[in-house]
Amino acid sequence: MFHTLFIVSTPIGNLEDITFRAVRVLKEATLILAEDTRHSRILLDHFGISTKMESYHDFNKEQVTPKYVEYLKSKGDIALVCDAGTPGIADPAFNLVRAARQEQISVRAVPGANALLTALVASGFATDRFRFENFSPKKSAQRLHLLQKLKNDGDSTLVFYASPHNLVKFLGEIKEVYGEARVALMRELTKKFEEHLIGTPSELLEHYKNSSPKGEFVLLIDKVENEK
Repeated sequence: MFHTLFIVSTPIGNLEDITFRAVRVLKEATLILAEDTRHSRILLDHFGISTKMESYHDFNKEQVTPKYVEYLKSKGDIALVCDAGTPGIADPAFNLVRAARQEQISVRAVPGANALLTALVASGFATDRFRFENFSPKKSAQRLHLLQKLKNDGDSTLVFYASPHNLVKFLGEIKEVYGEARVALMRELTKKFEEHLIGTPSELLEHYKNSSPKGEFVLLIDKVENEK
């Protein structure tokens, strides 16, 4: 019988947001795979976890995935973590999960923290239908094209991960396509300087006139409210 690949959710900021099961699985696994082993070492040390750890990230996933599939077949369980939150959302975990499934290897998710759901349920925007679009495109023309396409594609709440580097431009583009729709900017979720900014694009742009965006953002657009 093959061993098991565990997809283990870890905190997105506050270290208290980890489950007893996650700690146990990380301790009992034969190997932990992490996007950034230096970053994950802080978490493992905090909880006294000494399991062997190796790197699994976007730059080596194609090369090493077959190696870890064979590991699961013959050596032991693997616990896969990302830098923060639930693996498989905007990170390379999908590649190993798919490869394991294709080989009939057992995959089990250990649920926990997730930035997009944390932001969504705290926003006050509709949660019965939502659409996650990952990070927005880097080029303005591509972002505008995507926003226009999404405008005509149902009334789901839109959820993006947003970089501080193009956030102000993105807000201007949202205003151009959606007018003064309600937008939520959820910054540094669960961390010391967590901040929730909810308003129109104009109000949020005014907020950033005298300061530059900092930290990690989840950006949500309330399409339901906009269409009333």
